[in-house]
Amino acid sequence: QVPTIAMKVPRAAFTWVTTQFRDKFSVPVITSNRINTPDVAEEVLARGDADMVSLARPLLADADFVKKAAAGRADEINTCIGCNQACLDHTFNRQLTSCLVNPRACHELELNIGKTKQSKNLGIVGAGPAGLASAITAAERGHKVTLFEAKDKIGGQFNLAREIPGKEEFDETL
Repeated sequence: QVPTIAMKVPRAAFTWVTTQFRDKFSVPVITSNRINTPDVAEEVLARGDADMVSLARPLLADADFVKKAAAGRADEINTCIGCNQACLDHTFNRQLTSCLVNPRACHELELNIGKTKQSKNLGIVGAGPAGLASAITAAERGHKVTLFEAKDKIGGQFNLAREIPGKEEFDETL
């Protein structure tokens, strides 16, 4: 079994395929697979590996990927870590697709986040992924949020996962 889309596959690892085909076709060639940041997409296009890039999982991780990239806010993009656990694994098991780094993915209609009528002062304890997502959602709704974290950096137990060799991309999602 050859991994093709897991996090251990380097970014843009299969652009060599589209590079070979590009001169043989008279139609635009699109490449995909582990192109999960605007910089990687731009590098692929600048090298002439393809005419366009295709994104799927990165848009699950951050539905505003393109908008943020176009506005020069790439550092705000919630990067797909290529784990496949809630997107592809769920799809292959005929479950609703989602995303481990974006709890709203594929639940946008269920999780309609509207503005509150009365702003409150909220304290959220813990700056792990769940605490951070809660704080962002509360702030988007119009609440004043104070985030409390016992450690000197955000991430919670996600920081343990970031220490594992091969998980360096996790750094980009916090």
